[in-house]
Amino acid sequence: MPNSNNPVGVVIIARHGDRTAYYQNPETYDSTDTVLTALGEQQNYQMGQMMRRIYAGADPSRAIAGLSNTTFVDSAISSMADAGGEGSVIYDSALAFWQGFYPPNPSASDIALANGSQIVSPLNGYQYVKVETVLPADDIDFEPWTNCAVWTNQTSGAYASPQFTAKAAEAQGILDTIKNSGIVGDRSVTLKNIYNVWDYMNVNSIHNATFAAKLNETSPTLLAQAHDLANFHEYSLFSASSADGLGNLPGRALFPRLISHLQAFTESGNKLYISHLHMSYKPFISIMNMTNIAASTDPVFEYPYAMVDYASSMTLELRHGGSGSSGYDVRLGFRNSSSADGDLTYYPLFGTNDVDMDLDTFVSKLQPALVQNNTDWCSYCQNNGSVATCSEWALAQKYETLAASYKHQSDSHFTSVGSGFIGACVTLVVGAVVLAALRGLGWVSFGKRAGGRRGESDRYPLTDRESFKGSVASHM
Repeated sequence: MPNSNNPVGVVIIARHGDRTAYYQNPETYDSTDTVLTALGEQQNYQMGQMMRRIYAGADPSRAIAGLSNTTFVDSAISSMADAGGEGSVIYDSALAFWQGFYPPNPSASDIALANGSQIVSPLNGYQYVKVETVLPADDIDFEPWTNCAVWTNQTSGAYASPQFTAKAAEAQGILDTIKNSGIVGDRSVTLKNIYNVWDYMNVNSIHNATFAAKLNETSPTLLAQAHDLANFHEYSLFSASSADGLGNLPGRALFPRLISHLQAFTESGNKLYISHLHMSYKPFISIMNMTNIAASTDPVFEYPYAMVDYASSMTLELRHGGSGSSGYDVRLGFRNSSSADGDLTYYPLFGTNDVDMDLDTFVSKLQPALVQNNTDWCSYCQNNGSVATCSEWALAQKYETLAASYKHQSDSHFTSVGSGFIGACVTLVVGAVVLAALRGLGWVSFGKRAGGRRGESDRYPLTDRESFKGSVASHM
């Protein structure tokens, strides 16, 4: 039976809204900037309205106790947005989301001046919700494939696989139709490049009436067929047959942050109620794959091998109670696309039949596959100092190797007493160098270090500026 207690906190994962033209390299997934449209703003605004109705609404079984329905409270909200390949699109989407969740409130930020004047914030009390932005060069959580030296192994391996080769042959008729129609110009129309082909068709079908008419004249089903091929393409890259596979890297890197916030909700005196993360479609694919919600039969999950639509959302709710060791249950909700009056559908996790799962069980099922911090990521991606965020880690690794080498040489040429003396000296010197490197990483500090808000502290700082998992989060 589902846990009937209301949530004590929720992690909201959201995709950006409708945008203009976009391109991403099918090998490296380096991408171009794009711009959020008015439609995209409305989509995210509606998503925010839906979340407000669910988590700060009148239904006591769903609303989070203590969360204000009218006024943004900084300690209650943690909000972050990916500032990577799409440029400002995701950040702007996050702002539109919060406009829907916390609309203007004249009484939230009005002040009385000494001369008796009453001043209200612009736009009838517009509320400025703080949204942190994160660049891939500074934080691995949102785009861990960026700057990862082994990521091209994933793309090249997928394109050379028997499954991909067979799919390309099967799809050749559709690809030929697209190419011969002339609707995509001189773009490369191959299964390898199908995401960019479909995205061009999709964007123009929404915003260009002439293109939409020509597309429909060519074939009313051609856009849907291209979409199916793009779904196959993206699922092939951003999922894996095992949870710890390279394709699941987006989920493996993001889950430590999600788990950290879920655990923060359980802490005594916790005042954080919503952790909100805005991003692209890619982590959604890995998260769904790693939690195996495709196995759900009641209800049936309708989007098991597909990209989520614009302004889609996923939630991880945490509730008191349950029969597990933690005393808290996790529940996953999902909505494909946005709607102010829509709702979430809840799905069982990991092939079970219950929509609720004990927090400890949830963590233990994911833990072995997770990329816990930047050290793990630098090692896994084999960057070896080639990426700025891994240079200090690589230096520490180099000196550890050097220390072992000197110890081996001293053992070969000196007595045990002499070897021990030299080894101790080398260890002290190398230890000092390593300590200095670790201090540069931010893993070691001397004296008192400034702390962040509870539940947001950086467990794995990479520089002397605090951030999460070695990030240097930009603030906008």
